[in-house]
Amino acid sequence: RSVVGSARSAWHLEAARFTTRGQSPWTLRNDVLNAWLLTALLFAVTIALFGPVVIPFLLIQAVWGFSLLEVVNYLEHYGLLRERRENGRYERVQPQHSWNSDHIATNLLLYGLERHSDHHANPTRRYQTLRTFDEAPQLPSGYGLMIGLAYVPPLWRKVMDHRVLDVYDGDITKVNIDPAKRDRILARYGASG
Repeated sequence: RSVVGSARSAWHLEAARFTTRGQSPWTLRNDVLNAWLLTALLFAVTIALFGPVVIPFLLIQAVWGFSLLEVVNYLEHYGLLRERRENGRYERVQPQHSWNSDHIATNLLLYGLERHSDHHANPTRRYQTLRTFDEAPQLPSGYGLMIGLAYVPPLWRKVMDHRVLDVYDGDITKVNIDPAKRDRILARYGASG
């Protein structure tokens, strides 16, 4: 759902950018179309060079790539919620809206990705200068272990759910919960709202 939704959203945003200029989105200046075409070209060249035998490998690496991107996005934001203001807009992104993972291996291997909260709070800051914040919640381990846990939901929830509650001082109503499951989860914790 997230992968298709993200692709659809990206296309609509890019199409709107061209429409406001009075231009068609069907141009090579469209970043989304450009990325799709370059991916198709890369796949075509790879198949031409190595034959159809590489098709399964291309598909597996594509699925692994977007799966990894989605699971990292999931673990970086799990359970954290930005409040909606009275005017309908969400509060400004702050360090407490994403999980950090101040672990040396993660830092060295992932170019500062573990300081995710600074990336969101200051999106133009270069990765070399991303900072850690005391108010940002911390993952209990580096990305390697956390990614593995995220692929096993019961283990993930056992490790993370109480940490999410700790972020909100035990107030389950402040946690970002899937709307379809919200009433059931709130009832489990004896809350309403």
